[in-house]
Amino acid sequence: MKSVKPLGAVGVIGIVVVLFVLGVVAGIGAAILSDRPGVGGLIGSGAFLIAVMAAVLVVTIWWWRRLDEAAREAHKWAWYWGGSAGMAVGLALVLTVTTRNVDLGRFMSADANAGDLIVGGMMSILLFQLADYALAWGWWWLARMRG
Repeated sequence: MKSVKPLGAVGVIGIVVVLFVLGVVAGIGAAILSDRPGVGGLIGSGAFLIAVMAAVLVVTIWWWRRLDEAAREAHKWAWYWGGSAGMAVGLALVLTVTTRNVDLGRFMSADANAGDLIVGGMMSILLFQLADYALAWGWWWLARMRG
């Protein structure tokens, strides 16, 4: 395998900026395309989002190949333990809401629909996963720095 130069702070910041720009482009493009009526808007916004996700995947693979072994292990450990814990928190909330017959109407706007609820639930679980991932990642590094 050929050796690659590790990324410095400028490289990491550059990747974050590129991914942020891709996210903004995806959001704006999907919003514009989804306003088109009928199936054309659905297909257009879906195809656009798939193209942007493919670009994000290419950037992510490029970044991953430049990580050293310790950083890779930290990310894998954090995703397994932190992401799993985040999903468990999300599952607990879903089970609480569905088994206790919680009135969700007071938490939503009057024009909310089923799609809004699904997206809100998915984003909530993703938020828990990312928060727990960040905690687990910090824990992993802290444990190795203390010796």
